[in-house]
Amino acid sequence: MSALSASQRKKGDAFLAEAESTVKKSTWFASSTERKYEDAAECYVKAANAYKVGGLNDEAGSAYQQAAELYKDKLKSLSEASKALSDAGGCLQKTNPAEAIGCYRTAVTLLCDAGRLNQAAKLSKQIAEIFESDGVDNEEDGKDAVTAAIASYQQAAELFDMEQAKSQSSSCLQKVAELSSGALDPPELLRAAEIYESLGRSCLDLDYTFADSREGKFARNLVECVEQFDPEGFATACFEYDRISKLDPWKTSMLVKVKRSIEDGSGDGGLGGDDDDIDLT
Repeated sequence: MSALSASQRKKGDAFLAEAESTVKKSTWFASSTERKYEDAAECYVKAANAYKVGGLNDEAGSAYQQAAELYKDKLKSLSEASKALSDAGGCLQKTNPAEAIGCYRTAVTLLCDAGRLNQAAKLSKQIAEIFESDGVDNEEDGKDAVTAAIASYQQAAELFDMEQAKSQSSSCLQKVAELSSGALDPPELLRAAEIYESLGRSCLDLDYTFADSREGKFARNLVECVEQFDPEGFATACFEYDRISKLDPWKTSMLVKVKRSIEDGSGDGGLGGDDDDIDLT
């Protein structure tokens, strides 16, 4: 342990002891009882901050959680409780992602109760990102990491939409479609297609020049090839577009599935094969 960590642990332990001592004090009046819990919560936060500076993330997360408990149950301050839980999640995310998710979820509930939907949406998105990046399964309801990430992105999108934050909502919906079609096993291509169609129509309402852009012409060519069951034309369109604007792995994977569907006429997107051994163009 470094000198800084040792020093901050000592400070954190002292504040923690002070907080625990304050909670145990006897009081006779309601005003003094409230003041007692305010002082104790403040000491817990000071302890958490000290631990955080020393890189003691588990200890910091625990102290923030104890502060949140006082703010929520004793002081009835949803704002302070949600902030402490959010801070706890930020510390625990580095060492215990599953515990961090629990803190963030409780904070989301409190923020929604307080009508702070934009902050709740941001935390819901953060939860989704943890599920997606760390691969943490959702122990609460038994969902795998991908399914849990999709549900959290969907929740974030809905909360953003309630606050008229259309851009953030669309970004989260795009992640729902991306994961539903590319990471979920088996994929939910119909759900992804419906989301992309809805997002696409919204974009067209805002951008009347899309139809004449390279992307617009590329999309129109693909649709025509699918309708005409023309795999060669589909491959040529992809090849010509990719020469100038490189298709990322996810788009390539989706286009491979569409090409297979045209070639075998099954309409299932060729989900039974391996994308890696297929030449899209």
